[in-house]
Amino acid sequence: MTYYQTFTTLPCSKLDLVREFFRDHGTALAKAAEKLGGPAASARVFLLCEALRHARRLTRAQRSQLVDFHRLLTLEHVGDPNRIESGLFALIDPSSAFVDTCCLLSERLDALLKRSLLVPCG
Repeated sequence: MTYYQTFTTLPCSKLDLVREFFRDHGTALAKAAEKLGGPAASARVFLLCEALRHARRLTRAQRSQLVDFHRLLTLEHVGDPNRIESGLFALIDPSSAFVDTCCLLSERLDALLKRSLLVPCG
């Protein structure tokens, strides 16, 4: 006789909030990530977006990626000449609309993170 154990996964409202954020701001986040962190940063946005589509709960690695995107948007690493962000930041016109977009994305991502997303579901 074979026994099957079924696992029920409670819905994760935190995952729903992150999915909603990516639905509303994912494209803008990917574009900002590319300008601030290069193609690899943009690819990480798309990879996280795809992972979220198939996730049952928000993982520690996914939460860490959200924090990393917030650090990118808040220019945390632009002062380090050994990082790509330093060179890319120098190419941005401070009076461009892109700066406003980054500030808005940063504020919205900060609000998302403050909604207890750093604590695992369940």
